[in-house]
Amino acid sequence: MGIAVRRRNRRVGRSSDFINIPKPLKAGLESTIAANRLVLADPRGEIPEEDLLRFYEKYVEPAFWRWWESRGRKR
Repeated sequence: MGIAVRRRNRRVGRSSDFINIPKPLKAGLESTIAANRLVLADPRGEIPEEDLLRFYEKYVEPAFWRWWESRGRKR
């Protein structure tokens, strides 16, 4: 089962932000992230970044925008 939370973005240095992940998620030493408008992350870093990005671009991003627009919202 997933979780849904809202987190404040925090500034780190000049060019980066970070988001704290909720405690129930298990984190490894590194995370793998694929992002555009949405962020898809593997907090344990078990999925190679190329695979995560390919999945994100093929399935997550297109499905999200179809769903978003079906609710009457425009990009």
